[in-house]
Amino acid sequence: MHQKDREKRLRELENIVEQRLDWLFRFAYLRIGNREDAEDVVQDTLLKLYTSGQDLSHVDNVERYLLRSVGNACIDYQRRRRPTMVDISQATDRPEPPDADGDLHDEYMRISQVLDTLPPLQAETVRLHITDQLTFRQIATMQGVPESTVKARFQYAIKKLKENLSPLWGN
Repeated sequence: MHQKDREKRLRELENIVEQRLDWLFRFAYLRIGNREDAEDVVQDTLLKLYTSGQDLSHVDNVERYLLRSVGNACIDYQRRRRPTMVDISQATDRPEPPDADGDLHDEYMRISQVLDTLPPLQAETVRLHITDQLTFRQIATMQGVPESTVKARFQYAIKKLKENLSPLWGN
């Protein structure tokens, strides 16, 4: 890569970080549930983007590209993460998230508890549509499936969530 190209890529990356870093971090955090790991996933994704040599000016939708990249990195992280065995006496000594992450962590826990009852593709569709406020068309493009498939996943997910939550609501 030539010096001029590196400088251009660095400016593109700086622009992305300036405009979308908090959004990308929140996106990753709500999938991983840990500040440090979410920051690492986003940082690794941006570093790979920079070192890949891809010219972002030729990417049709940079926002969608970044979401898909970070989303895939989160999936990879979850696959690599192995459950660790903890002695039952130590289980209650789990450290609380720092105060700055408290609200975000609480949101992650509430969302995760509810979405863990769904198949993974349905859960991700709900996250993308509700939490990340993407349209069905954007989700379809990002996932490489027809929009009707995304709508059906969302509809089945909502139906299942209503069934699962209705005993809690007394319906």
